[in-house]
Amino acid sequence: MHVEPRRILIGLIVLGVAGAVLFLPAVFWVGTLLAPSFPVPVAAPVPPLLAEAIWARANGGRATTLQPLTPFSIGRTLTCHALAERFDTPVEREQQHDECMTLLPAIEGIGYLSNRHMQSVGVWQDPRVPLVSIATIARVSSSWTKTQVIETLAARGEFTKYLIGADPAARAMFGRPPAELSLPQAALMAAVLGNRAAEPWCDPVTAADMRRRILERMRGNQVIDDANVEAGNRAPLGLGTPPVSHPGCPP
Repeated sequence: MHVEPRRILIGLIVLGVAGAVLFLPAVFWVGTLLAPSFPVPVAAPVPPLLAEAIWARANGGRATTLQPLTPFSIGRTLTCHALAERFDTPVEREQQHDECMTLLPAIEGIGYLSNRHMQSVGVWQDPRVPLVSIATIARVSSSWTKTQVIETLAARGEFTKYLIGADPAARAMFGRPPAELSLPQAALMAAVLGNRAAEPWCDPVTAADMRRRILERMRGNQVIDDANVEAGNRAPLGLGTPPVSHPGCPP
């Protein structure tokens, strides 16, 4: 029996598209069955300046709503990343990759929340992790609001590996509550959110560079202008005494 190559190609394309469309729902369904529970958003207002800095850390871009995790949204984001490699300089590529991530607003922050939740319910370092993680990210991205993501990150996030929650972190790092943080202080707090390797007391140069990136994302989100970025980058870190939980800096 002779089958035309063109029909074979069309058949393969149809199968590939069908597989891509069906794969994520299948993973979500299995992950939902395996998940002990899904995270519940925290209702705890965050001061506007810190909220914008946390949204920049989550790579939310200028979006006001979340984009559900779907085969289409994933494919569009991956295509954008592939095209970003055509840029000549590392800085241009980094900027373009940041733009690509905003096609799935705050997916970095949602992924972090997923990991935190899995740790809390005891499925971390477990064979279920990949499926449960995808199911959790899909659930959050399709049912939470921007405000809920920001408030939950602020309440449950690790600001370095020594401080949990925005209020304790602001008081430990700067000796003041979140509502009284300056722009560079809010940007530094957001920069260390979810980064257990961050050591602002021990490595101020790296901390300042991390803060710079948050300030630049906030400028890209049209929250601040060039003058704010320049002033924020010139500002000292202004850290207080390390918290008691901090083991001290290596010699």
